[in-house]
Parts: sequence; C-alpha cells; structure tokens
Amino acid sequence: MTETELIKIAKVIYAEGGIFSGKNAAALLAIAQCIHDLLPDFKNNLDTCLKSAFTTPTDQYDSECLKAATDVFELGKRRFPDAKILQFRSFTKYSDGHGNPDKEKLASLYANYEYLGSDSISEKWGHFYFGRKEKSKMSFRLLVIAGHGKNTDGSWDPGACGCGYQEANLTRELRDLIKVAADQAGVPCDVAPDRNHYSYFKHGGTFDFTPYNYVLEVHFNASATTDTVGDGNIKGSMMYISQSETGHSVEDAILANLYALGSRQAWDGVVIAQRQWVNGLLVQETCRKQAVSHAVLETCFISDKDDVQWYQNKKAQIAKAIVKGIIEGFKLDKGSERNFEPYMVKVTDPALNIRKEPTTDSAIVGCIKDKGSYTIVAEAFGKGASKWGKLKSGAGWISLDYTKR
Repeated sequence: MTETELIKIAKVIYAEGGIFSGKNAAALLAIAQCIHDLLPDFKNNLDTCLKSAFTTPTDQYDSECLKAATDVFELGKRRFPDAKILQFRSFTKYSDGHGNPDKEKLASLYANYEYLGSDSISEKWGHFYFGRKEKSKMSFRLLVIAGHGKNTDGSWDPGACGCGYQEANLTRELRDLIKVAADQAGVPCDVAPDRNHYSYFKHGGTFDFTPYNYVLEVHFNASATTDTVGDGNIKGSMMYISQSETGHSVEDAILANLYALGSRQAWDGVVIAQRQWVNGLLVQETCRKQAVSHAVLETCFISDKDDVQWYQNKKAQIAKAIVKGIIEGFKLDKGSERNFEPYMVKVTDPALNIRKEPTTDSAIVGCIKDKGSYTIVAEAFGKGASKWGKLKSGAGWISLDYTKR
C-alpha cells in the first residue's frame, strides 16, 4: 500500500467519521477495516471500492485517520478481529435516540448480516456495525503472503521472470485462490497487506504475526537453465522452512498433494533455508522471532514452460491442494459441515440461482423461484456474496444475502 493510497483511504475515513478523530480511535479503525473487508468485492481495486461504497471525500484528512488506515492496511490491526465489517450506519438516522440500534429502521441489515457492535462519542454520534462473524470453531488461523511486489519506496519488484510471466503477479493470483479455497474449506484465513514484505521489513517495518498459527509465503522458483519451449518434464515444487522449526509434516502434506496433481519433488522437497542463506530468509525469521510457524512455497519454476503450463491448467486445484495439505498437516477439523448446526432460511428473491460452488464464478445448476424455506447444512465465503449456504438437498450453493432466517 503506497502513501498515496493510504491518504486516499484516510480521506474517506475522515469523510465518514471525522467527528471521531481524537475522540474515538476504535471508530476510525472500524471504518478502515470496513474498507479493507469490502475491497475483495471490488477485485481489490481501491478506487472503485472507495467510489462505489463510501461517501465521496474532500481533500481533508488528519493524522488520526491516516493512522487508522496504516494500522489496518500496513500493520494488520482490526476493530473486530473475528468478523468482517460489511456495513455501518450512523446513530443520527438509525438509533433510538439513546445510542441503541433502532431494529425497525435497521431491519434489512439485521435480516442479511450479523450485528457486530457500535462505537460512539455520545448518544447522538456513533456508528452501528454489521457484517459476518467467523463461524469456524477452529482456533487455527492462516495468513497468506504473496512474494515480491511493491517495495517500500514505491518501485516494483517483479521477482523471477520467465515464459512471459512475472513472479509477483503469479504470487498474488495464487494467494487469492488460496484464500478462496480456505474460505470454502472453513479454514480461517487472512491475506497479508499487499507489499513486498522483504523490502518492508528490511526498512524497519513491523507486523504482528502472533494472531496466526501458520504463515504461508507464496513464491515461484527459477533456475539458471531455462526451458521456454517445453521438454515434457516438470522441474517441480519445494518449500523452505527455518532451522528453528521442530518438524515439517505440514509442508510434507502440502507437497504430497501438489505431487499428486502432477508436480514433482524439486531439490529435497522441504529444505532448511539456512542451507542456502546463512541468516535464513528475512520475512521467515521475522515471523519465527514471534514464535509463529512460517514456510515459503516455491510453487513451480517460472523459467520452465512445462511448470508454467501445469500451474495455468490447474491453478484452482493447486490452491485447494495447498489448503488440504494445511488441514492434513495440522489435523484440523476442516468441515464447515462436520461441526455445523443446520438451520432453515426463507428465500426472499423471486429467482435465486443455485451455484455448483460458493462463488459467482461457478456454474449455475438451478434456480429457486418459489420463495420457499430451505435447510442450510454448510456455510462458506466466496466471490459474489457476503456468505454462501449449501442446500441440504445437495443441489448446490445459494447466496444467503437473498434469504432470511
């Protein structure tokens, strides 16, 4: 996140809640979190997100608003750590006059979201927050980092380049696919701030990794011997861990799943980073100093056409295989269905599409037209809806935004 982008966010925070500046820092943090949590719905296009979902700002902002933007987008802080803020409303129009939510005025939000709480400076001035609480019973939480990208000085580090691709672009694509796969599997997962973390930490940046059990940093490998034509042989996948790790069962599971998809073992598979770099890897060691497990995944070789074709043909499967390996390695209860308590919803849309998977990118396999009541047996986050629900019939997934309990 560049300084210019942070200032854009700060201006919107000021437009939405400048009255809280110097009086309630949590309220400013919440607005910043809402921007952060809505950003994926706009394909991570900051300008589109700010223009479409928030009050048009002036050029005004202050240090408190800029701090809130920095805290959320650079340091990973959140007003509600276990929830996504997807909507907020002012006390002025939506309170009962005493700082409590007017449920009649807020009926549509209560029907489609969960009430998260509020921040205020008086009974007349405050915000009510709505969104989605983390439903998983796991205490586990995953953080995914995309390697390379925007440096601290604003320049771009492409990483390795080959076969017409830049590593930094592929790492961001796979990072986002892993996030989708984790959401679908019920594994709590966050995406790290979009920057070159090596550059960030080298220049004195800090980040709190302690909320996470596992940090996966995505990279693509390269070799001095390039194959831009394709010889039919894949060079393969490998992972780096720190010498301070006590084992590598998680990494073994991830790689086994990638090999099952057609990759192969590169080098020794799981490699101690200090074998190649005496002091280890900067991001990895920064994470390990906070006693959090970290691994670098070298997905495949960007310098080899066979590797790149393997990735391009199977990228969604690769993301799912990675998440499956994390589930297996940590022995997590992956099932949103296994510990899920089914419930009934009433459809409010006259023609609600049923999707094969919990994303609008998935095929439509049916349509509900009776506005009837249906049993939901699992939930998932995915593109195109605040939350998806799996139908008991097995017909597929529906957007829960168009239902009420």
